[in-house]
Formats: sequence, structure tokens, C-alpha cells
Amino acid sequence: MHGSSPNSSGVAPARPQGWAKAATLIAVATASTLILTKFIAWLVTGSATVLGSLADSGLDLLGSMIAFGAVRYASAPADQDHRFGHDKAEPVASALQVVIITASAVFVLVESVRRFITPEALHQGELALGAMVLSLVLSSGLVAFQSYAMRKSDSLVIEGDRAHYIGDILANFGGIIAIYLSIRFGWLRADAIAGAVAGIFLLHAAYSIVRKAIPQLMDEELSPSKREQIRSIVLADEDVRGLHALRTRKAGSRVFILFHLELDPQMRLDEAHVVADRVELALLKEFPGADIMVHQDPHGLVEPHDRYGNRLPE
Repeated sequence: MHGSSPNSSGVAPARPQGWAKAATLIAVATASTLILTKFIAWLVTGSATVLGSLADSGLDLLGSMIAFGAVRYASAPADQDHRFGHDKAEPVASALQVVIITASAVFVLVESVRRFITPEALHQGELALGAMVLSLVLSSGLVAFQSYAMRKSDSLVIEGDRAHYIGDILANFGGIIAIYLSIRFGWLRADAIAGAVAGIFLLHAAYSIVRKAIPQLMDEELSPSKREQIRSIVLADEDVRGLHALRTRKAGSRVFILFHLELDPQMRLDEAHVVADRVELALLKEFPGADIMVHQDPHGLVEPHDRYGNRLPE
């Protein structure tokens, strides 16, 4: 059995977690600023839109703090008790984010329905409007940075955190329109409708996150296209005769790849080791930071495996 974490040089492959850490830190700072601003605006105006946005920002802060801790824990190297690393901290944290976001969405929706049934006039609506504009600007800047960090790190936690703030952008834009209508034309229920929209966006964000977290928690295989890509890379090596028992999964931003490499039965052990190293390096170019385990087999050897790569009892 031949593995790449650490690799043959004795150095664990680098993982682009710096961007993910920076994104979580900036998200915590942004959410804290927005909470303070919106809390003051809500106390003064009593706006349901601002309240919905405040609750959303509160959940954003909690979610970003969870992401902040999860990214740092997930990036910790493997230890005696966690031989495969700590990468599953990311999908676990994402599942916790879903619970928190759903609770917030229910609260906002209930409050918005109450305000729709018994609409109330806004006090100092210009302040509420200013708070929403500030939220829109800061959230847009944060999402832009998170999108870049997500491409660099492929972090599920950052993707989940980014989903919150995308919802913020849409909800804040709608809130700005609703508050303006309330101030300019006296359409008081527009404020409640915007609050309800914010709650719906929160539910949608929760659904989007759970769709990505569950496959990682259940060790679901990579997509067929990714598995085919792995096969193509392995079989492209001139000394590789075949490949079987391929198994894959993903935890956080790390990909795990296990397979049996079929080589010339007459090849010496040290030569087989060189080929396995070469194949691993080729895979790491396309899957940076992947944890790769290779078992070398003589080509033509028939092993009792099922179609999923699991060894059958003899």
C-alpha cells in the first residue's frame, strides 16, 4: 500500500487553507459591524425589514464564527486520534449552520406575518434605509472576497457562509425598495413583505447548504466526471496496465482517492514504487492536497472485489 499523505518526500502536500481562514475572519468582522448598525436602526425605527435583516446578520455572525473555528480545526494535521485528518469538521459545521439558519428564518417569518396583519408606521425611515444600504455594500464586498477564497480553497464552510451573505444581498435590496415605498407612498405592508422575503431566502440558504453537507457526511463518491478524470490520469502513465477498485470521497476541501494500480508482474518492487509515486504526483496536480492511497497489483491478478471496490471474503 502506498500513500501520499505525507507523500514520498516525507512532506505533506500543501493545502490552500489560508484563503478560507482570511474569508472567515473578514466575515466575522463584517457581521459584527452590521449587527451593531442594524440594532441601533431597529431600536429607532421599529422596521420589520431591519429586524429581519438584523436577525439574519446575527445568524451570519454565529455561522461565520462556526466557520472560523471549523476551518482552523479542519486544517489541523492528522494526529494519533484522527489519522485521516480533521476535514469532516467542515460538513459537521455546515450542518450546524443549517439548524441555526432555519430557526432564524422561522422567527423572521412569524414577525413579518404579524407586521403584515397589523402594519405599523416607520419612525425615522431614512435611518432604516441608510442601515440597509450599508448592509448591501458591505455584504456585496464580502461575497466578492468569499467567492475568490472559495475558488482557491474549495471549502464547503466558506460556500455555506457565502450563501448567507448572498441571501443578505438580495434581501437587503428588496428591503431598500420596501422601506422607500413605506416612506414615500405610505405602503406599510411593503416592509412586512420584504421581511418575509428575507425569511424565505434564509430557508433557501439552509436547503442549499444541507444538499452539499450530507453527501460529505455520508462519504458519497465524487461525481462520475471526477472519477473518470482520475481514471484517465492514472491510465495515461505508460507503465500502468490497468486500474480497479477505485473509491473516492470528499471531506471539507480534501479529496480522498483509493485504488489498485495494475503493473507488469515482472516489475521489481522499487520500480513499482517509482511508478506509484509518478501517478500520485500526476493526480495531485489536478487534485491539490488530495489524500491518495495506492495498492500495487500484478496485472492479470483476479481479486474478489464487488463493483464498488470492496474486497469480498474469500
